[in-house]
Amino acid sequence: MTYLTRSEVEGVLGGPAETVRPNRIVVTTPPNRTRSALQAATSQLACDHLVQIAVIDTGQEFEIVYVLTGAHRTLLSIRTRLPREAPRIRSVHDLLPPAGIYERQIHDLFGITFEGHPNLRRIILNEDWPEGEYPLRKDWTMDPAKSYGGGTKEVS
Repeated sequence: MTYLTRSEVEGVLGGPAETVRPNRIVVTTPPNRTRSALQAATSQLACDHLVQIAVIDTGQEFEIVYVLTGAHRTLLSIRTRLPREAPRIRSVHDLLPPAGIYERQIHDLFGITFEGHPNLRRIILNEDWPEGEYPLRKDWTMDPAKSYGGGTKEVS
């Protein structure tokens, strides 16, 4: 099996890459270059499958990790960091259609806005969950004075 190499990835994505394992390469890009890095990975590195989009709350910022693979069986992770206050990044749902559902989940649970996403409505939390409350953020605490939804309605 021929995996992608670090030098191939660096040549296409234009930034330093780290080989974590023979079949695992990680690249970090600034938020304004993430979309173009994902485009290049799909078109030039044959990464045609989105494995996942993960978020790491470091306490100071958010890291978003896009994990892709292809027939070469290399896992390519493209990471970016977003500021904690008003985290925003351009949506990639049009480049990688499965990303749309991940972006909705991340928006719902972390409050990260994916600009250009056509439908960032709730997908996991109850519709009556308080606005501005994101339960997977490290700094979130439940307010006992608020209702977090999920109550039952009386049926008449």
